Amino acid sequence: MMASNSYLYDSNGWKTSSRKDVDGTPVMDVYNKGSFVKPVTLQNGATAIGDGTAFDVESYKTLTLEISGTATSHTLVFEGASASGTWYPVQGVRLSDYDMKSQITTKGEVWTFEVPGLVKFRARLSAVAGGNISVKGNAVS
Repeated sequence: MMASNSYLYDSNGWKTSSRKDVDGTPVMDVYNKGSFVKPVTLQNGATAIGDGTAFDVESYKTLTLEISGTATSHTLVFEGASASGTWYPVQGVRLSDYDMKSQITTKGEVWTFEVPGLVKFRARLSAVAGGNISVKGNAVS
């Protein structure tokens, strides 16, 4: 009896492996073909102080967030939770000029944060007056 090789194929139809696991099933050679992007909303038209919605970081590495709204004044504090659940300030980078801060009082800007190793991330609204604030963007793995 002739042994047959079982091959797995990726989405392009390329043969990826003829190796077999101990139970005889073909082993897929894993490789990353790109990043995953997930929409994130941390504050959505908030008019009162509050923690907003915490984002579960999971395997995401970068958060890019746009700060918008109608508030005449506000303070947003960017925080990440460690494995213990303790919240710590996290510095972000404003994309327009590479300024770094962990809290801001401006809007109409885009900020990016490196989040590997964190369990959660939030944009806590510690002050707001004269309107609302939204913090929305994307998480990228």
